[in-house]
Amino acid sequence: MHHVANPTPQTLADALPAMTNEPFTADEFAELGAILDDLRTRHPDTPTLEFAEGFLAALVCCRRQIAATDYLPVLLALPEAVAATENAFADASQQQRFKALWQRRWQAVTQSLDTPVAALDDPGAYQPEVTDARAIDAERPEGERAASTGAALASFGQVWARGFMAAVAAWPLEWAAPRNKAAATWRNAALDVVERLTLDDLEPPTLSAFGDDDGPPTVSLARMNAFANALWAVYNMREMWRSLGPRIETVHHVATPGRNDPCTCGSGQKYKKCCGKSLLFR
Repeated sequence: MHHVANPTPQTLADALPAMTNEPFTADEFAELGAILDDLRTRHPDTPTLEFAEGFLAALVCCRRQIAATDYLPVLLALPEAVAATENAFADASQQQRFKALWQRRWQAVTQSLDTPVAALDDPGAYQPEVTDARAIDAERPEGERAASTGAALASFGQVWARGFMAAVAAWPLEWAAPRNKAAATWRNAALDVVERLTLDDLEPPTLSAFGDDDGPPTVSLARMNAFANALWAVYNMREMWRSLGPRIETVHHVATPGRNDPCTCGSGQKYKKCCGKSLLFR
């Protein structure tokens, strides 16, 4: 199957600025990535743009809309003191620009996931901003490539999938299997598809992720199929949670003690002279 409240911006603790209908451009992707890169110079755990893309997709698909005040410190991996004092960004201008770009990307992802498409090459289909690290590495001088430096290279789509699953792990109750057995099976299958993408591509590379016939093959056919399946899984998760609605908490009613019964707080006094007394003044 295929197929957000906006407050006023001032600080990181505020919600994000209002959305617009303008398309998100390649230049804006580059600008958003540059802001994250700059944040990383001060906070080393700040994620890459690809990780943030996966994280954002999971937030869009989440059963309950998570407030920006809750997810931004998690996404940016900010120390508690920094998150509390709003000192993550270089200045207020950078902070506001990040929030504007982030909200615009949020809108674009939401619109794509809510628009029925027949194929992933449809112009309106959801296409996350991912990189082919192996193709980039192949373009470097031989002495600077991963094989000679010992650097580890992420497989195609792996960082995006890790960002998605990081958001799932951060709010497990919102991603818990629903009581409906069919929906639970559907949810488990979709998450399994994305989670498998967090693993390395160990198959022999046979093609280019972006159709570059001039460069060496860097991605296996199995990996490209797995990536496509993960995108369809995101569509399915978005549709499923929208259909089910927010999770409803189970309310457990506890019988109120009699006026002369021992108070449930363990004070040893009668209920009417302890916790029950406060009810008279509400």
